[in-house]
Amino acid sequence: MAPGGESAWSLVFKFFNFFVLVGLLVYFVGKPLKAYLAKRHQTVKSQLEETAKVLKDAQALRAQYQERLDKLDGEMEVFKKETMQQAEAEKTKIIADAFGFAERIREQARLTAEQETKEVARRIKEEISRLTMQQAEKLITEKITQSDHDKLVEEFIVKLRSMN
Repeated sequence: MAPGGESAWSLVFKFFNFFVLVGLLVYFVGKPLKAYLAKRHQTVKSQLEETAKVLKDAQALRAQYQERLDKLDGEMEVFKKETMQQAEAEKTKIIADAFGFAERIREQARLTAEQETKEVARRIKEEISRLTMQQAEKLITEKITQSDHDKLVEEFIVKLRSMN
């Protein structure tokens, strides 16, 4: 008897039954199990390869986007500088246009002032002429008598006849 209360033959018989059962399982289930495991192995392998490919593509795409992001800072700086230069040029142009416009307004104001000065001078001359004529008429009417008037008319008629 073997230690633990079993006979050696009983133990051999149990091992024999176990190996027969394993042998039968391998004989009947071995090929389908092997095919299933091979198929499963192939599926897992192809999924791993595809995953590795997708990961590689994603890493390449990430690197590409990272490169574009790195360049974007420089592009933004260039864009900012160009925009500032354009704004400065526009500012300079607007200021130049404003100075030109102000100069045209000054010139127009000068011309208007000259015209108004000439107009005022003309009106003053007319007023002086009118007042002079009124004063002369007044003096003439006060100083010249009817006989002086007749004499002047006669002299005027004589001068007109001599001209023809």
